[in-house]
Amino acid sequence: MPKDLSSERIGILNAARLLGVSVSELKEALRLGKDLRGNTPPQPMVQGSGSSGTQMLFRFGDVMAVAEKIGKG
Repeated sequence: MPKDLSSERIGILNAARLLGVSVSELKEALRLGKDLRGNTPPQPMVQGSGSSGTQMLFRFGDVMAVAEKIGKG
């Protein structure tokens, strides 16, 4: 049975790549509550994990939904 990819977790680097933005741009939009190229950025489902306490994990489906909006804009 195929797994639903939309619920898979991805890190901030892959999220930024899918969105076509830099990691810094994504982090800044999240930190300041700003739009990301005219769209609300995907919200991390996990924040502050990892050994450094700065890792963010996103749902693949949430990132792709915003990526589609950015691509159409």
